Amino acid sequence: MGRPRLGTLSRGLTVRLLLMLSLALVPLGTFAVMQNERARSEAQRSIDTSLLSMTYASISGELALIRGALGSADALGRTALRNADTPEACVEDLEDFVSQSGLFRFAGLADTSGQMICSSSEPQWDFAEIDIFDALQDGNGPVIMPGPEAAGEGRTPLFIASPVEQDGETTGYIIFVLTSFALDFVREYGQDNNPTNTMIFTSDGRVISTQPRDLDPEDVLPTARTLGSFDPSSRQVMRAKDEDGNPRTYVMIPLLDQSLFVLGVWAPEDLPSNDQPPASSTLGFALMVWLVSLGVAYLGAHRLVIRHLRRLGRQMRQFSDGSRDNLPRVLSDAPDEISELSRDLRHLTETLSRDEVQLETALGEKTLLLREVHHRVRNNLQMIASIISIQMRQVDNSGARGLLRGLHDRVMTLATVHQSLYKLDRVTELRADTLLDDILGKMISISVLPGSRIKVDLDLEPVTLDPDQIVPLALLATEAMTNALKYVDAPPDAPARIDVRLYETQAGEVCLEVTNTCSDGTDAPAHPESGGQIGLHLIDAFSSQLEAEAEQGRIETESGPAFRIVLRFSIRRSGDADDA
Repeated sequence: MGRPRLGTLSRGLTVRLLLMLSLALVPLGTFAVMQNERARSEAQRSIDTSLLSMTYASISGELALIRGALGSADALGRTALRNADTPEACVEDLEDFVSQSGLFRFAGLADTSGQMICSSSEPQWDFAEIDIFDALQDGNGPVIMPGPEAAGEGRTPLFIASPVEQDGETTGYIIFVLTSFALDFVREYGQDNNPTNTMIFTSDGRVISTQPRDLDPEDVLPTARTLGSFDPSSRQVMRAKDEDGNPRTYVMIPLLDQSLFVLGVWAPEDLPSNDQPPASSTLGFALMVWLVSLGVAYLGAHRLVIRHLRRLGRQMRQFSDGSRDNLPRVLSDAPDEISELSRDLRHLTETLSRDEVQLETALGEKTLLLREVHHRVRNNLQMIASIISIQMRQVDNSGARGLLRGLHDRVMTLATVHQSLYKLDRVTELRADTLLDDILGKMISISVLPGSRIKVDLDLEPVTLDPDQIVPLALLATEAMTNALKYVDAPPDAPARIDVRLYETQAGEVCLEVTNTCSDGTDAPAHPESGGQIGLHLIDAFSSQLEAEAEQGRIETESGPAFRIVLRFSIRRSGDADDA
């Protein structure tokens, strides 16, 4: 047998089982992926929280230093403001503060116009002309921003300025300059797990401090992003690529009432945990589980069901093809359901084999009986014909001898019909044209001698009849051909001719026509003692048996006068005959 077509695979048990299992695994797989994604999200949030904590802790020293400076500015501002009328005392207080702190290199008190009232040292810049003074004018709180670079240091100091209020009104500004080494000092003794890069900046994007000190923010910021583009309203963790295309994790934390911010930049190798599987591996694992489940289901279905069903199918095909040597074996190693089906198949084949043997035996007996009946009938017909032939030789009267000859011919016709039926393989539907061609051909070969100048034309189309119709039709055609051979005569200027036609009309009727030419005179047969009237009576009897419409009489043709017998009847099937 050929391989199954692709269109038939979808109807197979394996494909349907795998499809149903796939549908059953969809909810489970979806739930597993969702749970995995939820665990990944929780783990990612935990990592983000850890990054926020470590980034905040990495600048805790700088933040404590800046907050301490702001607290000092608030206390020192009130003291300096009380001594503003005595510049010597104000300068002394500011100098003592700078010398005792060790972290500040300048402290000063300015009025609201930006004019310096007193300071720990002579400033190298005009306070009213720098950006920090403008920022104090625009806001209500302290301002922290990088100031002008100190001469000879090459590093930018940190300016911290705070308004000094009295009776709810701003009466001046206290200014501190934090040395750069102070920020470096507190950062050096920070924690171990620090971001790769750190930037402390103001709300307008001014960088106050970086780690390392020579860091260029544009080298580590995300593509097309600036420090001022980050959302200042809340903490955030984002993942992007820097200008060089390197993946980075960015952690931004607002400080000091959203006036100061820290941005930690983490490289992948510096992250505290980087063992979370990517989303593709999660989907790959789910797909692998699905494929393994389908493979196990296929192997289980093939071993437990499909291979046993295929063995049953092969056994059925072998039995249907006629193999009776080895009956189907019971599949004892199959599951109980299939094993029971196999036992039923075994019982069925045993029953059919036994019935076939009985039918073959009965058929052989009936064939032998039919052969015996055929021999008896044939011998009896031959015996009757021999008796008539002996009697005919002993009769001297020519009329009696003619009657006996006609009877002898009819008995031989019956023997011929019987012999033809016996030779056929099927007797339920018989070819009338074949039988008539055999019978009439023998009659013509005996009756039409060479040189008799009688032309016989047989036009027999294929017609199938049952035995109840073909026997009377054969006898009727024999009688009609006997009469035609007896009374055929040549018309003037034309040879003698006999035409026999058998055909089926469009209405489903069978038509038999026997026509013979004759000379001028009365309708044949004209002499009852010649036996012609007996033949016509037999034709009427056979027509009644066929329930046929018979027409006979003299006609005129192009060749001259002729005598025609026409028989029309409907085809009767075996079922119709049984009903009748």
